[in-house]
Amino acid sequence: MKNRSDIVGGCLLLLLGSGAILEANRLHVGSPTEPQPGFFPFLAGISLILLSSIIFLKGWFAHDQQRTVFGEVRRPVFMFVVMILLVAVLDRVGYLIGIFVASVFMLRILNVKSWRVLVFTSFCLSIGTYILFDKLLGIQLPMGILTPLGL
Repeated sequence: MKNRSDIVGGCLLLLLGSGAILEANRLHVGSPTEPQPGFFPFLAGISLILLSSIIFLKGWFAHDQQRTVFGEVRRPVFMFVVMILLVAVLDRVGYLIGIFVASVFMLRILNVKSWRVLVFTSFCLSIGTYILFDKLLGIQLPMGILTPLGL
């Protein structure tokens, strides 16, 4: 018995990956040594096509599997809400504080029990990504209420 949901999902993701590749070509892909703006969307499209093909084939060749009920919805919804709120307040509170608070909430949603681990991981994530993007890659990040500190 074929798993129709995997077949349909695989086809939809295959179309999405194909669209990403087509749009990436419009942006000029370049080469691995000299990437252009479409290089990473092109790689993402190829990855999506490969992974969706696996889902499609898994659904096509499925043998009398028991259907699984759609999983828990609450946690993904909370994660989505945290990301939306992060985007909404990022300019006002700044990157460091926004990422720290958002990662605290996300790790808590993912059932990290230890507050020590939660705070330490969030702190390292916010500082590490700030150093990577702002200092090493030169990407301007919003500083929000930390602007007077001149980081």
